[in-house]
This record gives sequence, structure tokens and C-alpha cells, in this order.
Amino acid sequence: MADPKITDIKGIGPKTSDGLATLGIDSVQALAAAPVELIATLPGFFASRAQMVKEAASDMLGTGRTATPARKDAPRRNTAARAKATADARKKAATKKQAASKKKVVAKKKAAAKKKSAAKKKAAAKRDAAAEKKVAEMTAKKAKRKKAKAKKKASEKEASKKTKAKKAAIAKKKTADKERLKKAKVKKKAAEKSKAAKKKAKAKKKAAKKKN
Repeated sequence: MADPKITDIKGIGPKTSDGLATLGIDSVQALAAAPVELIATLPGFFASRAQMVKEAASDMLGTGRTATPARKDAPRRNTAARAKATADARKKAATKKQAASKKKVVAKKKAAAKKKSAAKKKAAAKRDAAAEKKVAEMTAKKAKRKKAKAKKKASEKEASKKTKAKKAAIAKKKTADKERLKKAKVKKKAAEKSKAAKKKAKAKKKAAKKKN
């Protein structure tokens, strides 16, 4: 028949078995031979439970309540086992504390990185907003300059048109004045010619009258 396993005892599962192993109790025989005080040092155990599992191990081996007689060096072994269990427990606690500290540091780093990333995103958004605002301002200024330029050009065009119209009016007036002066001269010359002809006819008439 195969040797019984420590987990075959009622009340001892894999977790409790691992805990007993840290005390040097890794078999049914070792459990039956171990002192109650040593078994009771396991977290979650107490004297009555330690006595119960010890007796269950003895019964499984068919040894009854009297376990395998302790050797003369048992106290020394028990002390060493306890020291080892304490050292292992401290080591385990230190490892757990170190892991928790490391986890805390990692969480802190992650939070810092997240905060930095958020700040970076905020700064980038601020820069983008500022850039967009600058572009909008530049576009508005450009449109304003373009409008002012168009207005100036239209004003200059209108002024040029007025100047041309004024020049044309002056030129037209000069032509009209010239034409009027020319007509006046012709009229004056005609009047003078008519007057001379009348004077000549009068003189001729007078001469004819004198001759008669």
C-alpha cells in the first residue's frame, strides 16, 4: 500500500501542507513525531488543532496517541525548526513588504507618468489653440489688408475717373470757347466787311450825285 500523504488528513489542505513544510514537517510520519508546540506556531493553528492533526497522523500510521519516541536531540531540532520557521516567516514578510513597496513605487511612477502625459497633452492642446488663434488672426489681418487695398484701389480708380472727366470737361470747354471765339471773329469780320461795303456804296452814291 502506498504511503499516506499529509493532505489525506482531514483539515490539512495544500496551503496548510505548504505551511507545515516550512516547519520541516513534510510527511505523515514527521507530523506524528512533531511537538504540538511546533505545529501550533503555524499561522491559524492553536494547541487543540495542533493536537488534533498530530493524533490524526498517529492514527493513520496505526501508532495511536503515542507517536514515535522523540530522540534525545529533539529539543535542539525543535528549536532549529522554530528558528527556521521564524526566519522563513520574516523572509516571507520582508519579501511581501518589498513586493508591496515595489508595487507602490510602480504605481507612483505610473501616476507620475500619467500626470506628465496629461500635462504634455494639455500643453500640446494649448500650443495648438494658440497656433490656431494666431493663424485666425493672421487670416483676419490679411483679409483686412486685402479689403483696404481693394478699397484704396477703388478710390484711386474713382479719383482717376473724376480726373479724366474733369480733364475732358476742361478740354470740351476749351474747344467750345475756341469755337465760339472763331465764330465771333468770323461774325466780326463779316460785320466789318458789310460796313465797308455800305461805306463804299454811300461814297459811290455821293460821287454820282455830285457829278450830276
